Amino acid sequence: MPQTPARGLFLDLDGTLADSMRVMTAATDRFLKDLGLRRMGGGPHRWAGRTPYDIMGALKEHNKLEHSVDELVERYYQLVDQAYMAQATVMPGGRRLLAAASQRGVFTAVVTSTLRSVAEGFLIHQGLNDLVDAVVTVEDITRGKPDPEPYLLALEISGLGAGEALAVEDAPMGARSATGAGLTTWIMAPKGVENFPEIAGVAGFIQSLDQLIPRLDA
Repeated sequence: MPQTPARGLFLDLDGTLADSMRVMTAATDRFLKDLGLRRMGGGPHRWAGRTPYDIMGALKEHNKLEHSVDELVERYYQLVDQAYMAQATVMPGGRRLLAAASQRGVFTAVVTSTLRSVAEGFLIHQGLNDLVDAVVTVEDITRGKPDPEPYLLALEISGLGAGEALAVEDAPMGARSATGAGLTTWIMAPKGVENFPEIAGVAGFIQSLDQLIPRLDA
């Protein structure tokens, strides 16, 4: 359990800080349609938190696509970029939590499997960039979620120990990454937790990010 008060706050992006899942779903549907495919397969939780290179590699292999993985990632994120800035919003309580963390001197990082251009573009567009101290993206790591590397890197950048920070995720892959790094991990689940698998080390579930403000003071 983290020491009190918490000195670090690490948040996933899609589905956690950014209300962007509809945007990502729409971009995915358009991307697959352009390739003549119907679906990714396996449902959203199979892919949530995985790096785009892992996902496109699996898609390429399963469908025997001629495109390179890099080409597929580039095509997909061209579609994401077209919709993300206009449609993605901040998840409930996100602004309040980031402001509270900033006021308390809590080191805040976004730890995401997406590209840096998407993450930083969202923060700037939403006016949150001054409230976030670091952004860890797929371009900074060699092993993506559920491997703990992304969160271990965030800890290294922050200079904090795992017991001093909280993590917030919305998907099993991300939760396993954060708990694997030794972080007390909360799950953002505004629509309920019925379909979320049991994961050892998860501290609890929240429906609004500002529910964690007391954890910064506790």
